[in-house]
Amino acid sequence: MKSPVNGVPVTTVGETPCEKAPDMADIETADENEGVLIGDTGPTPDTAMLTPMTSQRATPRALMVRKLADIAVLPAGRISSNERSLTADILLQVLDKVEEELRVEVAQRVARVAESPPALLRMLMLDEPAVAEKIIRGADTLPEALLIETSREGSTAHRILIAHRADLSTAVADSVLQFDEPEVCKLVLRREECVLSPNAINTLVALSATRLDLQPLLLRRSELEPAHGFMMFWWVNAEMRRRILARFAMDRSVIQDALADLYPRVFRNAEADPFVKEILVLCERRHRPRGVNGEPVSMDVVKRTLSAALKYPAQEIVDAVGMIAGLSRELAARILRDQGGEAFAVLCKALGVPRGDFYGFFEIASDEDGRVLTEDEKAAAVRAEYLLGLFDSMARDFARAILRYWDWDGNPRIAHITRLLGLNEGDEFGEQPSALSAL
Repeated sequence: MKSPVNGVPVTTVGETPCEKAPDMADIETADENEGVLIGDTGPTPDTAMLTPMTSQRATPRALMVRKLADIAVLPAGRISSNERSLTADILLQVLDKVEEELRVEVAQRVARVAESPPALLRMLMLDEPAVAEKIIRGADTLPEALLIETSREGSTAHRILIAHRADLSTAVADSVLQFDEPEVCKLVLRREECVLSPNAINTLVALSATRLDLQPLLLRRSELEPAHGFMMFWWVNAEMRRRILARFAMDRSVIQDALADLYPRVFRNAEADPFVKEILVLCERRHRPRGVNGEPVSMDVVKRTLSAALKYPAQEIVDAVGMIAGLSRELAARILRDQGGEAFAVLCKALGVPRGDFYGFFEIASDEDGRVLTEDEKAAAVRAEYLLGLFDSMARDFARAILRYWDWDGNPRIAHITRLLGLNEGDEFGEQPSALSAL
C-alpha cells in the first residue's frame, strides 16, 4: 500500500486491505451466540426439517439438544439407521434434563420423521401431555405396540390423546378402555369407524350400569348383541328399553325347527343328557304353566297368581310366579320388583295372558261417573297405556326368548358381564317394590 495522497490511502492492484485478525475471545463469543462450531465437519442439517429457533442466549445444553435433533430428523439417505439410533440414545439421556418447551420443540420435529427410533418415540409419548401430544396427535403413523404401551403406562390425558387418533385400531381401543375412564370410553364409543372387540363391549356394558352417559352411545354401536341389550334393559330408562325390545326382536323358529326331532328323543328318555335337555328347554317354542307336581295350570290360576304378586309380593307368591313361568326365583323377584313395569309386560306376554286381562291388572280409575281424577291417577292411566302398547308390540315367542336370556346364567358371556358388575349368583339389580303395585 502506497502513502496516502490527499489523505486517501492508495491501494495497488492485486492488493487487499489488511483486516484485524480476530482473537480467540471473539471466536468463542460468536460460537456461543450463533450455535456454530468452528471446523464442524458433521452432517449438514436439512433446512426443510428445521423449526425456527430462538436467537436469545441459548445454553450449551439447549444447543446440544437442537443439534442432535437436527441429526435425528435427517432423511434416510443422509444417515444410516445405526447412526440415527445412536443419536436417539444420546437424546434419551439429555431430554429429561431440559425444559418442557424444548422437549415440545423436539417432539414436534421428530413426529415428522417416519424413521424415528421407537425408543425415542416412546420417551416422548410418555412425557408430559403437552410433549406427548406432538407425537400422538402429530405423527401420521405410529407402531401399534407403542400406542398400546403408552395407553397402559401413561395417564388419562395420554389415553384421551390416543382415542383421538384417526387410525385407532381394535387392539389400541381395548388398551385405552382397560381403565374404565368415562371420558375415554365416550371418545371411543363415538368412533363408529373403529370396531370394538367383544371383550371391550362386555366391559362397556358393565360400566354402563353406573354411567348413564355411556348408555345412549353404547346402544348405537353395531357390535351390541341381544345378550348385551337384554342385560342393559335392567338399568336403562323407558325410552331405551323400548329401543332394546325393538332392535333385538327375533324369531326362534329356525332354531326350533332344526331341533324339533330331538324333543321326543330327549324328553321320553329317562336317562337323557341333562345338558341337551337344558338347551332344548331354552329353545322351546311355547311354555305351558305348570304347578307344584308338574300338572298343567289354567290361565285363570296364572292371572290370579300374577294379580296377587302385584299387590303383595311375598316370597311364597314370588316363588309361585317363578314356578308357573318356569323361571328362577331370583328372576321372578326381579321382574315383580322392577320399577318400570316393562319386565312384567314381557312376563305376561310370554305366559299368554290375554290383552284385556293384562290391562286389567292395573285397575285404572275411571272418570265416567264425573269424578275428577287426581294427578297420580292420570299418570297411572298414561303408564298403563304405555305398557299396553309395549305388550302389543311383542310376539309371544320373542317374549319367551327375553325371559330365557334373563335367566341364562350358564351362558359364558352373560356370566362374564355379571362378574364385571360385581354381582354374585342370586344378587339382584334392584330391591325396590314394583311401581305396578301403585297402578
